[in-house]
This record gives sequence, C-alpha cells and structure tokens, in this order.
Amino acid sequence: MMIALMIVSIGAIMYSAGTYYRQQHWEEYLTMVEHVRRGTNRVVEISLANYTAPGNNSTLKDNLDRWQNDLKKAYPGYGVALTYDLDNTTHQINNTTISYSQGLASHWYETASYSAARATFNLTINSVGLEGYKFMATAFLGVKILGTTTNEINVTVTGGEDEMPITDLKKDNFQVDGFNVESVVLNYDPTYHLVYRIKCGGSIPASVTVTVQDHRGIIAIATS
Repeated sequence: MMIALMIVSIGAIMYSAGTYYRQQHWEEYLTMVEHVRRGTNRVVEISLANYTAPGNNSTLKDNLDRWQNDLKKAYPGYGVALTYDLDNTTHQINNTTISYSQGLASHWYETASYSAARATFNLTINSVGLEGYKFMATAFLGVKILGTTTNEINVTVTGGEDEMPITDLKKDNFQVDGFNVESVVLNYDPTYHLVYRIKCGGSIPASVTVTVQDHRGIIAIATS
C-alpha cells in the first residue's frame, strides 16, 4: 500500500511538473510569435514612412528581406522562417479605393488622400512544430480636408484600414504650403467626430495643400 501511494504521489508530482514545464515552454514560443508579429508590423510601418519620403517603391521588399535574415540571427537553433506576399490587389475601404503595387500605395493631392502598405506573412518555427502561422501587417495614413475659413483649415486624419482617427498629432505634424502654421487644435464635430483645426497666419484660399506626417514618420498630402 505504501509503495502504491508513493507511485501515485510521484506520478502526480511528475505530471504537475511536466504540465508546468510544457506551459512554460509554450509561453516562450507564444512570446516569440508576438515579438515577430510586432517587429514585422513595425518594419511595414517604417517601410511606408521611407516610401512616402524618398518615393522608392522597392523599400518594403528590401526591408522585409533584411528582416527575414535578422529573425534567423535573433533566434538561432529555433528554425524560425518568415515568408511574405506583397499585396498587388485593389481594396475598397468605405469610400476609398486602394490599389497596391508591391505592397505599397499612395494617392496624394486630392481632397481625401492616403498612404498605405499591406502584406501577408507565414511564420514557421520548426523547433516547436509551428507551420504556416498566417498573419497580415498593414499601415495606413489618411488625410481629408473638410473645408477652409478665413484663417483655418479643417482636416481629419486617420490611421489603419479601419479609418480610426489619429488623435495625438501636434502643430509640428502639419505643414501648409505657403503659410505658417500658428496652432493646431483637435475638436469634436458631430458629423466627422474628431477634426483638426489648423490656424494659419494670413488669409487662406479655397485651394490649399496640407502635408501631414504622423509619429510613425508616414506622410500623406491633401489638396482642397
């Protein structure tokens, strides 16, 4: 009886320990997957920022190729492999049509303008048997000029394909061609929800060009 109790007790302890270590093991890989996802999203954002500055539309592919190699170096022995597919299709987001080429798109100097990036990824981690974990990374900046008054321009700024408003922009994030930006205030509007009111020195004409650069470094330029 004592031996049977000892076997049962040891078995319970071993099962508990095995479960604990398996949990710890999976938590490590879940953390790794999350790091890869976050890092990949950041690479896509940086690539779009670079694309909107110098206009090099191969920058997303170049950066993702380097990111693939960096991941292998960062996790040696884990068998980490990240493959990607750059979007070359057309998507309709609300009233906005986005046509991607090599995962990148921009539509500027219109009343509603945008910059966008989109790619699909497959992650494999051989050491844990993870194969074909698929996820998407996108980056988006939209700027829409709602109208002008004597010395103010009203614009909305959105980030993400869900067109959620960006609310943390300051005066330094805005430029108005031919005018000095004196202040930028974010106000609630019952029709458009959140509107940036850009106050400038001088009388503003009906046609005006506004450049927005968000905190990710992504640029979009709208003209009324």
